[in-house]
Amino acid sequence: MILLTIVLFGFLKAGAQKDAPMPDYVCVGATKHYHVDANPVPGSTYTWKIDGVPQISTTNEIDITWEKSPGKYILTVQERSADGCQGTIQTGDVTVKQWDFYVPPALGECVENISSVSYSGTRIITDQPDYYTFSHNDKRLDISEFVDYCQLTCPFTIRWQIDFSPTPDLLPPHNMVTRASVSGVGQPSEVIGGIQFPGDGVTLNDVVHTITYWIKDCAGNESLPRKQNITIKPRPNVLVVK
Repeated sequence: MILLTIVLFGFLKAGAQKDAPMPDYVCVGATKHYHVDANPVPGSTYTWKIDGVPQISTTNEIDITWEKSPGKYILTVQERSADGCQGTIQTGDVTVKQWDFYVPPALGECVENISSVSYSGTRIITDQPDYYTFSHNDKRLDISEFVDYCQLTCPFTIRWQIDFSPTPDLLPPHNMVTRASVSGVGQPSEVIGGIQFPGDGVTLNDVVHTITYWIKDCAGNESLPRKQNITIKPRPNVLVVK
């Protein structure tokens, strides 16, 4: 019976006006029809899954509304005959598309210039500007090159969040301090007053912060997050030479 089931089991296909072979490409929110076995075996049931999650249909066909984030998903179906024999699992890739965008390249910046230095007799004292500021209208953190695969007419919203890595406190015992994350809607360059990224003024090591971007459309569909690094390099290590 197993051999018979395997022979009769057809290929997984996406249905439109006519059968289309997998893989399938679909826009967020669209409903697509999928099926196997033009002439299913009487008494057989079918188990449909998306990325391993069972779906409601138990017949040889299913309608799926792709209310998911853009990305690639695995659609599977397996036949079970009336006497309990399992057929071969049929698999198809479904790419859900909406829009695409490009994050800026990884950035590396030195902390602000030291504007004043004094000598205490035992050590050099600076104003310690252990940070770098991306000023208002500085577009290097902005995302660009949006591609709308589904040709929607409704607008989308850019969302972003900056997560800061911990840096040592300038005051002894130099405990690690983590600044709260900063987030916003729109482009980062629109932030009034700019965005300040802390550096390391104690051990004078590079500090790598991250910025994550999302796009959300008018229907509430949200893109997969994309992340980029921003490295803040320390000020020079000034030593007293006697």
